[in-house]
Amino acid sequence: MADRLPIYEIESELMARLRSDRRVILSAPTGSGKSTQVPQMLLKHGLLGDGQVVVLQPRRLATRLLASRVAQELGVKLGDEVGYQIRFENCTSARTKIRFVTEGVLLRQLIDDPQLRGVSAILFDEFHERHLYGDITLARALDLQEQQRPDLKLVVMSATLNAGELERYLSPCATLASEGRMYPVEIEYLPHRLGLNAPPVWELAAEEFSRFVSRGGEGGVLVFMPGGFEISQTIEAIRHTSEAKGYIILPLHG
Repeated sequence: MADRLPIYEIESELMARLRSDRRVILSAPTGSGKSTQVPQMLLKHGLLGDGQVVVLQPRRLATRLLASRVAQELGVKLGDEVGYQIRFENCTSARTKIRFVTEGVLLRQLIDDPQLRGVSAILFDEFHERHLYGDITLARALDLQEQQRPDLKLVVMSATLNAGELERYLSPCATLASEGRMYPVEIEYLPHRLGLNAPPVWELAAEEFSRFVSRGGEGGVLVFMPGGFEISQTIEAIRHTSEAKGYIILPLHG
């Protein structure tokens, strides 16, 4: 259930801070629910009024997927109350209250409409990636809030963020943190160092996969590789193992 996500542990404080301070730095680890749940909190608690919340994302794929997820959770059609907008693609309507966008889209909107009419809040997600468009948009949003839109609410969110420097830049602002959840992890290493004539890394991964399955391992297996070529080679190596029977082997990369 979404309401069991760690971000809900600070829901009341986050909403109170936004009402009083209007600027919040939110540090929350991956998987805490900040990207999908904070926009819904703003809507649920009535902080949007007649406007909408704009959620900035650094990547197009994440923009689409997050909008689709939030629409599903709210039980609405994508493009109605929840939508997204990227370059050359606008899946929103006059009813949209939660709008996920890439950074260039909001910067263009600021140029066309410097007062950002119809926008009640802006969430800068994954801000640690520090793209030029995001920095410029944040600076412009701060000026707008100070000079013309004191009602505008700003939240800067990240899983890994140097909050100290950012806090000085946004001052006065509130800083909140969601601790997330820790899960038990066991770490094992190969029994010895591999020399220059070591097998390719994908063959080593296939061997470890076979060892895991043969020992009765259950559940999915996630294999991290440095690039698309290594991923494709790893998939082929695992498919040629006898233990791969019954597993669906899929690539996942940008």
